[in-house]
Amino acid sequence: MGCIHIAALREPYEDEPYYYKTSMISYDYEPIYSLGSMLGISTPEGILKLMDSVETWGMDAISVGVVLAWATEAQEQKLVSEKETMGITFAWGDPTSYITACRLIALQQNDFYKALARGVEHAAALYGNEDSALAFGKNEMAGYHTGPATHVGNLIGLRHSHLDNAGYSFDQKVLAQKQISPEELAEMLLEEEKWRQILSSLVVCFFARGIYTPDIVAKLLPLLGFDLNIEEINRIGTEIYREKYRFKTQEGFSLDDLRIPKRIFETPSPVKKFDESYIRQALAHVKKTLDRQSADT
Repeated sequence: MGCIHIAALREPYEDEPYYYKTSMISYDYEPIYSLGSMLGISTPEGILKLMDSVETWGMDAISVGVVLAWATEAQEQKLVSEKETMGITFAWGDPTSYITACRLIALQQNDFYKALARGVEHAAALYGNEDSALAFGKNEMAGYHTGPATHVGNLIGLRHSHLDNAGYSFDQKVLAQKQISPEELAEMLLEEEKWRQILSSLVVCFFARGIYTPDIVAKLLPLLGFDLNIEEINRIGTEIYREKYRFKTQEGFSLDDLRIPKRIFETPSPVKKFDESYIRQALAHVKKTLDRQSADT
């Protein structure tokens, strides 16, 4: 699966205007979302320069974009001033201010940038505007606002990542066609994520999950010396999921404590009818199910 693409950014040298340098910059959907549309940057050159800066400083592209978007709103709402931003005026569509901010976040030269370096959840807890702090389980939101399934999936995911389950796909293929209960949605997400434990263990690209079905996996495993039927494979996936969940709860994690950013209810999505109550009910069902399964084992 060719996820990564390469762009050639051609720009003049600062001290030699008649000579140009060409930088080869990798890009895909997520950085374009977080460092482009999330920040109002629409020019290819601006997005690529910001991507290059993020890569240079070794930061996570999704997290940085969400953090900078929150910081822009915080400055607009006068929750922070140029004293905190060290003279920078964040402006939608202006890559220059964000490129400078990347360096300051990496170097953490004052308390504000130290807060940004710890993520949008931490920064919003200190400076306010938590409703627009787009994070699930303290992990910044990826580029999917397809409906409730993607958000519930991010909240219950063992890593709180858009790669943990097919929430966005359930929105597109199921919820866009019919309404289902929060409990039904929770069960669908749990079962799919348990199977992903198997795919992850096999180092299978999740975009190929439609190819590596339980039946195919059961037929292929004997080539590697494993004689397991579908029921046994599913049991292993379930146990991997339980062990990871046990570790999280052991370290203090609780589904009861998850913050849901209000912005997801204010911005239209293809699945129009959902609210915080729907998501909370789904979370409650997941917790009840996992706690019961843990007690049974």
